[in-house]
Amino acid sequence: MVPHLFPVVPCALVVLVAPGLAAPAQTAQSDWEIFGQARALVSANELHTTEKNLVQAWAKHMERARPRVLPTATGKLFAQPFDAPVDALQRTDRMAQHGVRGSWDLVLAEAASILGLPTPIPGQQPSQEPALVPHLRDLAQRCEAAFKNVGERAELEASMNALLESLSQTVYVHEEEAHRELSAKAARLDRASLLTIACELLFWSMPQSASTLENVSPGIFRGPRPEGVTGDLRMAVETPHGWVLIGDRGPNRYDADVAYILDLGGDDFYSGRATRSSAKVPVNLIVDRSGTDHYQATEGAGLGAGMVGVSVLVDHSGDDTYEGGRLACGAGALGVGVLVDYDGDDVYTADSYALGSAVFGVGLCLDRLGSDQMTSPLYSLGFGGPLSVGLLVDGAGNDKRVARGVYPSHYGTKGEFNAASMGAGLGFRMLDLSLPQLAGGWGLMVDCAGDDINQVGEFGCGMGYFFGVGIVRDMGGNDSTEASRYGIATGAHFGVGIVLDDGGDDSWIAASTAGIAGNWDLSMSFFADREGDDTYRGGGICLGGATITSLACFMDGAGKDTYVSAGDPAFGQAGHPQDLGRGSMSLGIFLDAGGAQDSYPSSAPDWVGDESLHTSESITDTGTETGVSGRGVFVDR
Repeated sequence: MVPHLFPVVPCALVVLVAPGLAAPAQTAQSDWEIFGQARALVSANELHTTEKNLVQAWAKHMERARPRVLPTATGKLFAQPFDAPVDALQRTDRMAQHGVRGSWDLVLAEAASILGLPTPIPGQQPSQEPALVPHLRDLAQRCEAAFKNVGERAELEASMNALLESLSQTVYVHEEEAHRELSAKAARLDRASLLTIACELLFWSMPQSASTLENVSPGIFRGPRPEGVTGDLRMAVETPHGWVLIGDRGPNRYDADVAYILDLGGDDFYSGRATRSSAKVPVNLIVDRSGTDHYQATEGAGLGAGMVGVSVLVDHSGDDTYEGGRLACGAGALGVGVLVDYDGDDVYTADSYALGSAVFGVGLCLDRLGSDQMTSPLYSLGFGGPLSVGLLVDGAGNDKRVARGVYPSHYGTKGEFNAASMGAGLGFRMLDLSLPQLAGGWGLMVDCAGDDINQVGEFGCGMGYFFGVGIVRDMGGNDSTEASRYGIATGAHFGVGIVLDDGGDDSWIAASTAGIAGNWDLSMSFFADREGDDTYRGGGICLGGATITSLACFMDGAGKDTYVSAGDPAFGQAGHPQDLGRGSMSLGIFLDAGGAQDSYPSSAPDWVGDESLHTSESITDTGTETGVSGRGVFVDR
């Protein structure tokens, strides 16, 4: 047995880490002393009792909601809320380091940790080409065994597609009995085995493995090949679980049920059929060495889509185009889907469930180098549904990401759009508590460097919904982020939303309700920008504004900042009439520790300003009773 597939020191690492791209340094917690400062404010201003009562209220309501398959990692956040930003910092640190170094298996191990699964530890890997086909056969058999207690994979695929369609229209998918039955089956899936299979597939994607297979046959293969495959091949072997192909250095077209493709070069075309697992193909691996390639799966899943199985797509170099529909670009649905792009200025477009997205599985999209464009309007760019983790990790480059513009607003708001993307976790919540409630998963988006533009609709950018956890980490660059309702470190109904920015002169805009560390109903939100001259534009419930049994904490470190607008509650205010009705209180925290001359809106309360400390209580009158519904603290140093 080997500890992991991609050791940190071997010669392979030299191939993986491109010039000018260094793995991010481990973040010292002392660099984020603002976490401790915020925690100290709670004790210093006698708010620790409010925090304790809030944790007790969460526990009481969690028992009433009875969410199924709640990850232990999520439960710990609600028990110790101020550990949440530290946990997010440490996890995203590891994901960034492993992603840039090329230890993809360790990124998947992080997903396993979140889900409470054993760390995937693959067995000893084959060292030569004749072992490839038997190994693929073994992986396919192990994949099918993972569904032993779940059901027939063909039926599951049809049911999964129906659920994804319903979820695109409403979050209340458990209103349909068929979807409730599928959710119950999904809980029996052996996801740990599928993660291990994905790690073993990644072995064959490494440059040294590809170089070995490159020499299998120096000449052109003249034997039979699958229909839909054109161009010169060096090898073609048919197996019961899909074809095994090695393409030559010229242009090729791949449109067939494929277990494995190694393409040595050229400007190639890949269809969705060739780049996904399915009921017919349990295990699918695509490795493209070079070229300006076009990956297209506009009809159905593809491009590293793990549908009822495992699919891995790895592109080593080239300015590539990824064009997907539903479930694409490193996405898992009752499976594991991985897309890794080593280098190039790439364009990604997809409809939904894409770019590191998963429902009942794990999805990983990792782009190491290049200035990329990523567009997918719904459940994408780091999205985790129930029993899932979705990860988008971007190494370097000035990127533009868009998740809006197609699916109508959840609230019917004209000009706004639903998204649930960019670090978003979502569960299946039902208003009728007698129906099964399914806790959400984790969605994470990690950007290691570059001046980026992020545009997301409702429910996005570090957003959690019904025991879902959404995390965004930006490790550098002058970035611009714009979100709609419930955007940027926010949550609703037991949601956890966290956004951490290491530095840069950034712009944060969430002009609708609930955003930039503002939340609603039994949730917690943490926003921290460590340094830089930043601009904040918020709507109602923002900048440390908490409502209905919630905690919201806004933290800004060094820099001269501009606060353009904010609607109540904001600036460390908290409370709502429903808090009073429940006998609970919300807790709001605003901390600007930069020491510079900041600018605040004229509409802000008179105690909001530089070098100010103010504690507040919200006195609420419901008509039948009057009392304190929330407490908070504002500090500018």
